[in-house]
Amino acid sequence: MKAIVASFSLTKEVWHRLSARVRGGNGKTRGLSLSLVETPEPGLISSQWVKVRTIMSGVSDMDEALVVNQDLSPFGAFISFPFVPGNENLGIITETGDDVRGIEPGERVVIDPLLSCERRGVEPLCPSCARGEPSSCRNFAAGILGPGIMIGACRDTSGGWADSFVAHATQVRAIPHSMESDQAILIPEFTRAVRAVLRHPPGAGDRVIIVGAGSLGLLTMHTLRILGHANRVTVVAEYPFEGESAHKLGASEVVTGVAPATVYEEVADLVGGVVRYPEVGRVTMQGGADLVYETTGHRRCVEDALSFTGEGKKLVLMGISEPSGLDLTSLWFKGVQLRGTVFSGTETYQGEITNTFDIAMDLAAQHGLPHHEIVTHRIHIQDYQKAFQALAYRSTSKAIKVVFQHVV
Repeated sequence: MKAIVASFSLTKEVWHRLSARVRGGNGKTRGLSLSLVETPEPGLISSQWVKVRTIMSGVSDMDEALVVNQDLSPFGAFISFPFVPGNENLGIITETGDDVRGIEPGERVVIDPLLSCERRGVEPLCPSCARGEPSSCRNFAAGILGPGIMIGACRDTSGGWADSFVAHATQVRAIPHSMESDQAILIPEFTRAVRAVLRHPPGAGDRVIIVGAGSLGLLTMHTLRILGHANRVTVVAEYPFEGESAHKLGASEVVTGVAPATVYEEVADLVGGVVRYPEVGRVTMQGGADLVYETTGHRRCVEDALSFTGEGKKLVLMGISEPSGLDLTSLWFKGVQLRGTVFSGTETYQGEITNTFDIAMDLAAQHGLPHHEIVTHRIHIQDYQKAFQALAYRSTSKAIKVVFQHVV
């Protein structure tokens, strides 16, 4: 099968770090490399696993952090090399283990990517998994699999950037025949937006800001509206084309701009804040929104989100990245309530305790997902460098969600 494989050279990494000490430079890795290769298909890990032929795989923010931006920091302790990236995956079941029930070859499925206790064959479950929080599992490096928080970061499972990968039966969700593949491929990321909004919903009358209008930011906007939150929501977008999509999905206002001062003045005007221009240091803001969702994980955006959050109000961090050099002044100066959320777990929804992924599946089936606004680029895996170029030059490519399309 064809696969994009991520490998790591310790020699190259050591040499880079030594050179950086002498010449200066950033802390990003240079030991990671990608190559498109022909490799054997992965075998089933156990009788409870299935094999999936990939239809489509998204380039997630974790993929972008790891293999596009060469930043291993977010999950460096839970990666095993060589691995095939791709954790937002849609495919067709081609093989099932002897103990798998209710899943048949030929079914079109989407995958919950987490490789937590149950999927690793770890017993008893760790405290996090036992209380329904597999995103905080303590055993991402234990059990029958190599280290890896998810499919797409573990050497033993393959990933969506290959023609085939394997998954535990509990990770598999069958897709309704009526759902288009372009919608289904968004469900893993949509799950993250659903989790953030269910865990941290706006109160009646709260002013809300979403920082970032990439795919996660837009899905967060969509989630707020389909869950019935009619709050005034301001979306802070980097590019005008992102802002156009945010408006279509229900944003009350969109603020775009490259100059930080201009963005701060517009946001302050909308939420009743006051911009402060210090003689030394970065611009900041007094006052702010009641609830802010930060969806990028980038240092500048996280610092902006802290500034845009009102005194004693809540900031929810959703993006996956390592914002090195982060200025946390607003955190202590404004008493911001900082919360983090990622992936899935269990939620109380409509009076029942339900898995986040299943809630997202139901919401997607009922309301649809805005794939026309979000899925902008479909690229075959043999042309994967084009995907990275589109992401690196968003201002001209107008990329929001890039997906790898496989031939089935």
